[in-house]
Amino acid sequence: MALPEQQPLVTVYIATHNRPELLARAISSCVAQTYPHLEIIVVDDGSAPQQAQLNQQLLLEYPQIKYLYLPVAGGAPVARNTAIKMASGEFITGLDDDDEFKPERISELVQHWYSRTDCAFLCTGYTVITGQQRLFNYARRPRRINYQHLLYANVVGNQLFTLTSSLRAIDGFDAALPSCQDYDTWLRLAAAFGNGYRIGSCSYILHQEHQANRISDSSRREQGYQLLLEKHRKFMTAAQLASHQVNYALHNNTTFPWRAFFRLPLTQCLRVLKTLMVRRGWSLVLFSRGFPR
Repeated sequence: MALPEQQPLVTVYIATHNRPELLARAISSCVAQTYPHLEIIVVDDGSAPQQAQLNQQLLLEYPQIKYLYLPVAGGAPVARNTAIKMASGEFITGLDDDDEFKPERISELVQHWYSRTDCAFLCTGYTVITGQQRLFNYARRPRRINYQHLLYANVVGNQLFTLTSSLRAIDGFDAALPSCQDYDTWLRLAAAFGNGYRIGSCSYILHQEHQANRISDSSRREQGYQLLLEKHRKFMTAAQLASHQVNYALHNNTTFPWRAFFRLPLTQCLRVLKTLMVRRGWSLVLFSRGFPR
């Protein structure tokens, strides 16, 4: 299907909390997009008065951006759901306030949407910048993504591109989860609307070099993961449950469950081995070349 003459409106939502200096970078990357037909919504999730004032001063420079302040912090899912309800765009995607887009990101996503009419969502690889200022590309290999793939692991990442109506139909993000809200949402989206596709691009820049952790409380991270499994366990095979044993160990630095690892299919073994190599510093060469995930 060709791109329509009237380019569709795309909404970009940004939830933010007490990080005006990082928000400035995120907003700048949205404004710099080569795609012209954008709606940008920033929802301030109960930032402290001084930080909220800095956010408001920043947004004065961008009158085209919609800004809403929530006086009581409800968490990122609440802020994102607020933006989803406000959105006017036919399509929607998100940006974390500490990350940024490459200028071509939205244009690439829109073009691929109309060239792949059998997909319910799109995602991309991403460029990670670490605390040592190391830069590497992750998950840049193009591939189809279906519900069964997602039951093994979050192979989408933290953002995707889809119809606004689809996110609304599944009621957006689950605010009851203290973590893993994005993964839960992608699972429900794929279950409801079908397959997605990862395009061969790393147009999302994920910053890990700053001191503000995404979820610093390990108990929240563990609780969210366990709640996620409770929600989706009944749909998982034994191999998919084994994958989550491995995933949890990888991301929480616990004893590695080799017995569970050997129950995984080859493609999942490769994904896990790549992550192990990167986390333990065994090899960054394979990782930087997009070893398959």
